[in-house]
Amino acid sequence: MSPRRRVLSNALIPGLLLIVTLAAPARAQFYDEARRSLDFSLDAIERSPRLVGMGRLTYVGDDPHTAITLWDFAANPLGILQADSTNTAELYPGTSSLSEMEDLAGTPAGVLEHQSGAARETRLAYEIWRRVAGRSAYGFAGDLGQLRRDQLYSGTVERRSTLSQPTIMPVLTGRLPFVKTNRWLYSVRLFYSGERSVDQYRGLAENAQGEYIDQNGPEVGPPEFFTPTEYTVRSMGGGFGLAYDLGRVQSAVAFDAVENKIKASSEGPRRASRTHENRSYTTGQWTVVARPIGGISWGLDARGWRSHSIPGWDFSVSAGIGAEPLVGRGELLDREEEGTALRTRVRWTYGRFELGGGLSTGYRKITITPPDLGNFTSFNYFRDILIYRQNADSLALPDSVSASETSERTWEAGAGLTMRLPGERGTWGVEFHRRRGITDRLLSDQVPGSSGATVLVPSFSGHGPLHRGWDVRTGLEYRCTPAMTGRLGYIYRWDDRDAYTEQNEYLGHSMTLGLGFKPAGATWTFDVGYAVAWQRADFGSPARVRENRQQLVSLIRWAF
Repeated sequence: MSPRRRVLSNALIPGLLLIVTLAAPARAQFYDEARRSLDFSLDAIERSPRLVGMGRLTYVGDDPHTAITLWDFAANPLGILQADSTNTAELYPGTSSLSEMEDLAGTPAGVLEHQSGAARETRLAYEIWRRVAGRSAYGFAGDLGQLRRDQLYSGTVERRSTLSQPTIMPVLTGRLPFVKTNRWLYSVRLFYSGERSVDQYRGLAENAQGEYIDQNGPEVGPPEFFTPTEYTVRSMGGGFGLAYDLGRVQSAVAFDAVENKIKASSEGPRRASRTHENRSYTTGQWTVVARPIGGISWGLDARGWRSHSIPGWDFSVSAGIGAEPLVGRGELLDREEEGTALRTRVRWTYGRFELGGGLSTGYRKITITPPDLGNFTSFNYFRDILIYRQNADSLALPDSVSASETSERTWEAGAGLTMRLPGERGTWGVEFHRRRGITDRLLSDQVPGSSGATVLVPSFSGHGPLHRGWDVRTGLEYRCTPAMTGRLGYIYRWDDRDAYTEQNEYLGHSMTLGLGFKPAGATWTFDVGYAVAWQRADFGSPARVRENRQQLVSLIRWAF
């Protein structure tokens, strides 16, 4: 029997080709990428339940947590000192959920439901800052999160991934000492993240209504022994920054270095498969923000990062009593990553009106190079010779590690307008967003060169998928009583998940609600925003594919 092979996306280390989230020097390697793929927000809008309740306005709204400052706009700790004049403590409890469904026609019982995806997350973010008379500030920020994601692995089996992470970032910032001017600012921060991900494989749960993957179907074993089912990531690092305050304009630079220790395993009573990797990131950041001049404020934030690592692997399985065990270890691949990101924002306030807009771009490239053909410790060599070992040819194997170069380019732009209502009773706003993302991939074959060294020869190049979309948002805030404010919003959204292929277009609608409480004389405030969204296929029958999602974001804030 020949070894059964699977595609590279289900190979020995699925999910390792991940991007570093830019909200901190480094974020969870698997957790945040799972949130991104589920479209669970990673934007600063999570810090503003007020704007979530107002239709998720982003570019306008005059909200302190989306102000064009070093901290609120660029997540640069150099801005913590000037973000507020008092000591503050903020908690952000939240939750999100997702369910993807489709109707199955033609069954004996009529039309049944088939669930193709599901996810649920609970999350608590926090920020605690103490500011000393405009001279220095210190404290910490971080979050606790737990996420469960259910995906179809085959027609009858789902892969259930449970992810958890705590993060904490202590920060010290203030006026630079030992200089004659107080225009210089400095910041020092540390970063720690612990992350765990566990995969289970389960059969689909069936009842009279259909097939569901978020129920407790019967658990089955992994499809093969090589692909890890449990991942742990320990991230530690830190960075420093300097800023110069020109009065109306601030310019800042920051540098961060973080090392991620990634360990993965799949173990059974008589077998063990493991991978290990030390993935280090270095990140540089440059930010310029301008306070209102003639009613106009603006900001620019640019970042770049690099990473290089060489993951290793080891595998062992018992061949029976008295038989030689099947073992192997060595080099898995060589991984390089580089990327850049740019964000711009501008606002203009004129009387009761506020105009705002922005542009964000992103680029990253990941290069995977397998070990040379002459490396007898590589996983590729082990996999290729395994077929010749007696009684081992029935093992299910992932595909060989292939040489590849994957690049992603994205951009999003938008603009909006808000108007304060007469009598300062509230605010109404509207925004338009447009986005685009393209992925390119180049695969290469390894062949021996004339000098004996391994040469890479391009074998396949792919352009796409090409993701395009746009949405229109509107929101209203109204002061119901001196202590309570109500909010309402709506979003109309169109998405084409791959413009190069047919039947990938979707239409979506979202309704948002929110409440804010700020009692007179109180040092605390409470805000909550809730969004419910539903999406339908814009091809064939609208009932063919549908998606529903919900998000709840809240803020409890104390000033002391």
